[in-house]
Amino acid sequence: MDLRQLRYFVAVGEELHFSRASARLNLAQSALSSQIRQLEAEVGGPLFVRSTRRVELTPAGEALLTDAREILAAADGALTRCRALARGETGELVIGSLGPAPGGVLAPVLARFSGRHPNVRVEIRALDFTEVVSALREHRVDLAFLYLPLDEPDFELTPLLTEQRIVVLPHDHPLASRAALRPADLDGEMFVKQPDSIPDSWCDFWLLVDELGHRPPVSPYKGETLEEWLHLIGRGEGIDTAPAIIARYYSWPEVAFVPLVDAEPATVVLARRGDTADPLVSEFAALALEVATTAANNADTPYSAPASG
Repeated sequence: MDLRQLRYFVAVGEELHFSRASARLNLAQSALSSQIRQLEAEVGGPLFVRSTRRVELTPAGEALLTDAREILAAADGALTRCRALARGETGELVIGSLGPAPGGVLAPVLARFSGRHPNVRVEIRALDFTEVVSALREHRVDLAFLYLPLDEPDFELTPLLTEQRIVVLPHDHPLASRAALRPADLDGEMFVKQPDSIPDSWCDFWLLVDELGHRPPVSPYKGETLEEWLHLIGRGEGIDTAPAIIARYYSWPEVAFVPLVDAEPATVVLARRGDTADPLVSEFAALALEVATTAANNADTPYSAPASG
């Protein structure tokens, strides 16, 4: 029994007329009758009661008609889904984000991507640094919004945008009322400790090691999550720097956000595994770059284009 025979059988079972079924199938009636006889031989009994005036299903035929319809529907659905997947038109895309993804980029990218692929489910997962990097490595996310520096040779990075950094400090800190701060203003300040799993190069960037010329003192207390980090700063355990988007997304009464000037900006990148061959991943990355370029050229957004090279 094969799918072709089942299609022939369903046509006869629905038409209850061999001539109409053969016309529906664009098949000679003799060939159709032969296929039905072969199917009946395999079943071991008649599927139809034939007479000169009518064709009727036997009990076995009625049972097979129900099952055959379900089998054919499942087979057709599987083929449709596989073809769509091969064309990158359906499936799931999981995007990881280190904290809040750039709002000026993510929303329009999702809108454009969903317009092209309405059957693709896109899931956004907010993760901390260690989680988002390991999730990308372990194929639990397909792409990830991250910040440089990132020393991951197996990742392909697409720089999207730069934005100003801010200083995050307790609301009653003496520097909290300043309109802007420079790295020199923070020399001697205690910084909140990053989790032990964070690479030194990433920690050094946010600790302003290059700008200060040395590593500043670090609190013994560390924030494993963004919320823990804000709580530590709010209760005076230290200060830190962050991308300016944090100030736009988090309202934290105990914390003040002050613009940081004369320091390298934060660079947002879209990371993916270098060995991925998923066309959905490539298309999402291309759309993200298009939208980011538009945002960087828009004076109404807080973003700039990343430095070339």
